[in-house]
Order: sequence, then C-alpha cells, then structure tokens
Amino acid sequence: MRTHTEILRDFESIAGPIGPHAEVLREYADKLQEWDEFFAKAFYDRLFSYDPTASIFRDGERTEREETLKIWYRKVVSGEYDDTFWEWQFRRVGLVHVARGIPNEFMLAAMAFVQNVFLMKVKDEFPPDEAARIYLAFKHVTDAIATIIAAGYMYTYLEAVSESTGMSLKLIERHAKLVAQREYADGKSE
Repeated sequence: MRTHTEILRDFESIAGPIGPHAEVLREYADKLQEWDEFFAKAFYDRLFSYDPTASIFRDGERTEREETLKIWYRKVVSGEYDDTFWEWQFRRVGLVHVARGIPNEFMLAAMAFVQNVFLMKVKDEFPPDEAARIYLAFKHVTDAIATIIAAGYMYTYLEAVSESTGMSLKLIERHAKLVAQREYADGKSE
C-alpha cells in the first residue's frame, strides 16, 4: 500500500504545493474556526436528509459525529499541517469510511458539499478578493485530503482482494487494466 506521504507528494507535484495555502488559512484561522457549529449542522442536515447516507448512522449518533466533524474542520482551517495531520486524514478519517461501509463516491460528494458551503460562507463574510483567496486555500487543502482518502479507499480494497484471493497486487492491477480497457472499448462504440 502506498503511504499518505507518497500520495501527498504526488498531489503537490501535480496540483501545486500546500504551503502557500496553509499560510492563508493560518492568517484567517481564528475567524474560520468560529464556523465549526455552522459546518457541522449544514453537513449533517444534508447527510440526514438523504436516505442512503442517513442509513449509515446509528440511532442517536449525530451529536457524536458533529463533534468529530467540528474537530476535523478546526484542524483543516488551522493551516497547521504536519505528518501527523496527513496520516490522521489517511488512517483515521479515510479508513473509518471504509470500515463503516461508506462508498467512496459519498465521501467525495460530501467533500464537494463542504467546499461549496465554505464558499458560500466565505463570500458572505469577506470582501470578494479576500473571499476568493481564502476559498482557494481551503479548496486546495481539502482537495489534498480527498485525494489521500480516495487513494486509501482504493489501496484498502486492493489489499483486501489480494489477501482474500491470494492474487498479487500486480496481477490485480493488470486484470483491472484489462477490464477497464474492455469497458472503455465497449463505451466507445455507443
């Protein structure tokens, strides 16, 4: 399995460094962290309003999940990112979704929702130029988090298939490429 460090290195090489965006978020962290309640409510209102996501939660779990999301949100907008932060995103935030059976597309859609809500909030609270700067910083960091989490999903599933079938990861990868080529070829003819 690739590590969060390798995934983050690839992200920064392709999308750009996180450091300048972290600086922007640090500059505004005190104000942004005040929005944790707003985010937790908006996020879980959305998830609980859609049956497939609402069904993931146990009765009475919402308060606990909101508290966890507030912690996550405050850490993200703090602009303080070290290896422990990124490993936490990979192992604790990402893999808990796999352990709970939450599809990767739900996580990615939820991250898009968080980014959109943040955009609306920052536009309401700051002048346009400042809002754009803050939003771009938040989006870049949360895109990195989504990349790490999505990669963690894939590698966890690959490891599970390898362990349960005895197939090597190389063989699984080769077979996946063949399936993708076949599906791509089928789609091209339509």
